[in-house]
Amino acid sequence: MLTIEEAFNLIKKERKFLNDITEYKIKISNSNNFERENMIGVYTIRKYSAHKNGNFELSQQMETLVSNLKNYSGNKLRFITVLGQEYYGMFFLSQDWNKIIGYIETEANENMFSKKE
Repeated sequence: MLTIEEAFNLIKKERKFLNDITEYKIKISNSNNFERENMIGVYTIRKYSAHKNGNFELSQQMETLVSNLKNYSGNKLRFITVLGQEYYGMFFLSQDWNKIIGYIETEANENMFSKKE
């Protein structure tokens, strides 16, 4: 399994605009339940929902993600999230943690996932 620093460096190679690692909250999933075929189905449905709701940028990101998932020859995927002050990214990596298969990004803030009391 990757360390947070290794994961961030791998992601930063793909997404060069990311700043210093200290500006982000990074979570690496230990789950082995991310199967390629399931993710293709999930994000195909979400792509159509985003398009139907007029969110064409998100729909395009999901189209690219689905295409990358279809081209991935493995079955299992790894999952990492990156949350910054104005950034949120979800990244799917190969089972051996050495390649980014696809991602979805959005503008965000650190409060968007906090529990409301």
